[in-house]
Amino acid sequence: MEPRRETFTVHTYEVDAFGSLTPPALAGFLQEIAGAHATALGVGLDALMARGLTWVLARQRIEMPSPIRLGDLVEIATWPSGIDRLSATREFEVRRAGEVVARASTGWFVLNLATRRPVRPDRLLDPRLPRARAPSVAKFADGKLPALERWELQKRFHVRYEDIDGNLHVTNTSYLAWALEAVPRETWRTCRVEAVEVQFLAECSYGSAVLSRLASAGEGGFAHAIVSEEEGKELARGATRWTPREPAPAGTPAR
Repeated sequence: MEPRRETFTVHTYEVDAFGSLTPPALAGFLQEIAGAHATALGVGLDALMARGLTWVLARQRIEMPSPIRLGDLVEIATWPSGIDRLSATREFEVRRAGEVVARASTGWFVLNLATRRPVRPDRLLDPRLPRARAPSVAKFADGKLPALERWELQKRFHVRYEDIDGNLHVTNTSYLAWALEAVPRETWRTCRVEAVEVQFLAECSYGSAVLSRLASAGEGGFAHAIVSEEEGKELARGATRWTPREPAPAGTPAR
């Protein structure tokens, strides 16, 4: 199957204070092209919702070996890569002037809107879509990400209207943003995200209070958990790896 390809320009509202594309903004690009490709293949949100179903992101790993900067024009390619038990998998490759600057692997559940439970995608999706699991371009950690039993930092957030997607629950990019908000200021100032993986465990709706927890996980790494304050239930687990920021291009204001 031919990949879907689209180009995206990095805007001022998609970069951090240092002019680099933020991981939540990149995740938004990936979601945009994935949705367009699913629609072209006849399995977009409208088609699924007509059957009482929807797509939800279950797991995502993004690797950013090179910074993507303000004004960059990137081409993103995506393709479905098979079925892994209850999840349909999809890969992404991001290029700038031919160079791979990011890659991602994702797993998606087909969710029954009435029961809020996943259904087997191989029984629902077009038979032309691949079933055999192809290799991931960004390798997931083996098994589930570990639970965060102890944490060093914690921040509290309230779910806003802005965090809610078309399925009326918190969108995946908000979980990612909350996780990154918990890192120490010095890490944020001197380093950028080189890899991030998030596993989504439970739904969260408008008005909830969530806790973003963080613990060190080796040099340049952190483990993350997003927890419902009211119920104490895990909503998402994450892992990030950080690398020193590259020198800014000439003309970038000093920080």
